[in-house]
Amino acid sequence: MLLLLTSQQCFLISIIAFGLIGFFRGWRREVISLAFALTAVLFLLLNGGTAVAQLVFVKTPSAFQYFTSGKVQTFPQPSPTAVLASTLIAFALIVLLGYYIGNRAFPSKSSTLSAADHLLGILPGLVTGYFLITYISKIFATSPIISVGVGTPTQSLLSDSLPLLFIVAVVAVIAGLIAARAKKSSATKK
Repeated sequence: MLLLLTSQQCFLISIIAFGLIGFFRGWRREVISLAFALTAVLFLLLNGGTAVAQLVFVKTPSAFQYFTSGKVQTFPQPSPTAVLASTLIAFALIVLLGYYIGNRAFPSKSSTLSAADHLLGILPGLVTGYFLITYISKIFATSPIISVGVGTPTQSLLSDSLPLLFIVAVVAVIAGLIAARAKKSSATKK
């Protein structure tokens, strides 16, 4: 049996996964992860991948050569494959660092989070997922080096999904605020 996923299905599965991650982690952790994810996307969209590749494949070997032998040697410019690999590795490291720092900054267990924390975590989870998927789709669509077995979401699909994501975000915020108010009113009755 051959299972082929369309780009819409891949996008929907990814967005649901990021929404669930946000729900389980809570809004405080997810906001930190969102900040790192947006930083990674912005840095790499501004040719940060090329800068990382230059640092790793040209400047570091040149500096190492100078410090070990005292001679300056120029190294060839990194190949498109090296730039792509550097971009993907830098992207993954920055996003994972955001998740790690979010976990370290708010080490509370999931059981101590209130329902409002969980529900409000969906919003930054969706935003993080949207930007990560958009950036990864851009990389896969523009790189002839990478070929995947599933269709990557097109930019029109991503932009057409914004109203639906906005509605889900509004519902999550309203549910979170209702849960916070219910908790507050139950605490004042005791």
